[in-house]
Amino acid sequence: MSRCAILVLVSVALLMGCSANNGRSYVATEMAETLEVEILPNTSKMFTYRLRWPEEHIPSHIQVARNGSSPGRDFAQGGVNLGRDTHDRLLANTDYVVERSGFCREGFFELDRSISRYHLWVRGECKDSATAADQQLFGVKQTLTPERWRKSS
Repeated sequence: MSRCAILVLVSVALLMGCSANNGRSYVATEMAETLEVEILPNTSKMFTYRLRWPEEHIPSHIQVARNGSSPGRDFAQGGVNLGRDTHDRLLANTDYVVERSGFCREGFFELDRSISRYHLWVRGECKDSATAADQQLFGVKQTLTPERWRKSS
């Protein structure tokens, strides 16, 4: 392999690594990212991780794809392109945020989800129970933003 080819491969690898956002998806868009946390009286820790497109940017109507439409046509401006891996990508984001925020230390169970072009969410329950420190840090119920889970790590 030539020196030039090696340099090109290394450059591409570096560019891909820098743009990976820790393997997270959709966070470089205009979508608002939140983690709604709740600690129940029985110490169960519940959460909803959301990615939501700003209301003012969502079209007032959404065109539905018809069988005869062009395959490469974009139906609306904004939002995320949904595909086979959207659920996996959403779960990877969820896992990153609940772990980084310190809310779920031992992972979580997915209870429900919704995936659309303008709003994606996962409702889950942590595998671990709330400690006294968790109750003090998170209270009974609150909504965390990215600034909060960046500080928590």
